[in-house]
Amino acid sequence: VQPGKGELSLPKSVRWPDVTPRETLSVPRRSPSITALTLIVLTVALRSATVGAADPQPVPAADATATADAGRDRNAIYRYDPMDEKLHPIKPTELRPGHVYGRFDAGRGRWVWSKADAARNLRYTMGEGSTQPARMFDLRGTDAERRRALERRSPELARLFAIQGARPMLRLDVSGRWELGPTPCVSSVFDEATGQRWEWHGDAPSLVTHSGGTHWRVHDGWYTPSY
Repeated sequence: VQPGKGELSLPKSVRWPDVTPRETLSVPRRSPSITALTLIVLTVALRSATVGAADPQPVPAADATATADAGRDRNAIYRYDPMDEKLHPIKPTELRPGHVYGRFDAGRGRWVWSKADAARNLRYTMGEGSTQPARMFDLRGTDAERRRALERRSPELARLFAIQGARPMLRLDVSGRWELGPTPCVSSVFDEATGQRWEWHGDAPSLVTHSGGTHWRVHDGWYTPSY
């Protein structure tokens, strides 16, 4: 710095040292192996499937009919709970022999009710007028809880059952819903697929016949022989 000037005096040219690298190191790039990529893809796919596939949920029985899904999964099986009046999905491995379950019949294009046999296969295509005890609907809870639920749902029927000592029975109506009421005490099935009727007077079903054979049809809410 020159005194009195306040300015820097630099040389006209400055030669900076040459710092250009003489050699370039070559580092090989490593690609993820095919096995690692496969695992990543499978993990993502499994997570997506888990997120996208929701388990079937209970639906109100009042909204569900033979022709209305009402939110039901057609690949699932449902049990009817008259205590909360909902249809609850159930796994095939949890079916109880002799109990009643709902399923979608692809051949008939509608929801039907069937009974599980000893091998957990669903038999019969229950039609209008089929009658089953409430205890054959794979109920949950204790007898006391079910009795209180019946009293809340229908106090008159609860008193009637208490007086007569009868057990609640459910009857299938034309829309595919179960009605609770003072129906006959005999369990019965009208099989729409075969036109035959079955009654349970013990553990084994008995075929109901008429003078002209074993086939029936429903007319104005009554069973009449079908020839």
